[in-house]
Amino acid sequence: MIFASWWFIVLVVAGSALLIWSALRLRLAAAQRRERELKTLVELRTRELRSLGSLTEKINTAVRLEEVLEYVWDSFRMVVPYNRIGFAEVLADNNVVRAVWARSDAPQIKIGKGYSVPIGATSLGRILETGKPRIIDDLELYLEENPQSESTRDVVEEGMRSSMTVPLEAMGHKIGFLFFSSQTPHVYTKKHARLLARISGQLSLAIEKCRLYDSLLETTRQLEDANVRLEKAASTDGLTNVANRRVFDERLEIEWRRCRRSDQPLSLLMIDIDHFKRFNDLHGHVAGDECLRAVAGTLSNTISRAADLVARYGGEEFGAILPDTSQKRANRLAEDLRRQIEELRFDNISPTARITISIGVATEVPGEGGSAEDLIRRADASLYFAKNEGRNLVHTNPYLRLPDELTEPDA
Repeated sequence: MIFASWWFIVLVVAGSALLIWSALRLRLAAAQRRERELKTLVELRTRELRSLGSLTEKINTAVRLEEVLEYVWDSFRMVVPYNRIGFAEVLADNNVVRAVWARSDAPQIKIGKGYSVPIGATSLGRILETGKPRIIDDLELYLEENPQSESTRDVVEEGMRSSMTVPLEAMGHKIGFLFFSSQTPHVYTKKHARLLARISGQLSLAIEKCRLYDSLLETTRQLEDANVRLEKAASTDGLTNVANRRVFDERLEIEWRRCRRSDQPLSLLMIDIDHFKRFNDLHGHVAGDECLRAVAGTLSNTISRAADLVARYGGEEFGAILPDTSQKRANRLAEDLRRQIEELRFDNISPTARITISIGVATEVPGEGGSAEDLIRRADASLYFAKNEGRNLVHTNPYLRLPDELTEPDA
């Protein structure tokens, strides 16, 4: 009896010890599993922090908005899942949101650059007010409940099924939104929202910096365009779109000095429309303007070397500077011009509307004793004699000088 009791006690103690040992093993296994989970979580958080640091570092080195957004598209998958990202900026005192950029795995992007909508017509105003990301787990369900949301309809048609909208603020200003969308419903979590909230400040500053840089580039481009237009206006005849008298005088002096240094001939054509006043009186000033433009266009198309210059000298008179051009070639070119103008037709004005031109040619190899003004006088003299000899002529005389007393021919 005593022996049996002793064995019973032994069995009870052994069983208890075994239970305790089993419980300890279970607790140890649970602790080890928890330790591994914590280690994995720490490693994951460490990788996330390193990734975030790398992302923000890359973002801060960009100077163009497109560069920042393309980097977000290429690199943020390590932080948050997506099949589509869009960026929209806030305009006009937070009253309008405008799409600026979008990338998608879908074959077609429905909401592209330039799409704009009043914030009051969307649910984005509330996101701006709270400054917190918004997650929509099921876009199709959201669209059923909010059928008026055109933007939701568009991204659903792109194949997106969930979204997360992240507001962006820089230096106290609401600058816009980043829209992350996925083809999988219920993909976004509070963890994703926290991670993006953690880097949204740096991202917002980078985007705002790039927007300011792009704005500066655009302003610079506009100023450069304005300067080009001003320079063109200052150097171009507004009616005929050829060079004006100021440019003609400056260019002639430059070419005179250059040809003197190179010992090359410089030719000058002085061109006058015959009886232009009569054409104006008969057909009107609008037709006269068309006539001037037609002559200028013909001159520009024919005298087309980069070194040559066609200019409106004044009224119905034009000048053409021909560097490195012999008298023979200048005469041939002048005769070609005279023939082309003679063949011009103005049927929209009148079937009988015709014009001709007279051309004076002067050529000289500039020397120490002459000047650009002398070349003009000689070309003017040749033009005078072309007029006096019947018009619609080309006249050249390398030694011609206008007489001291002359009677100007009728235009």
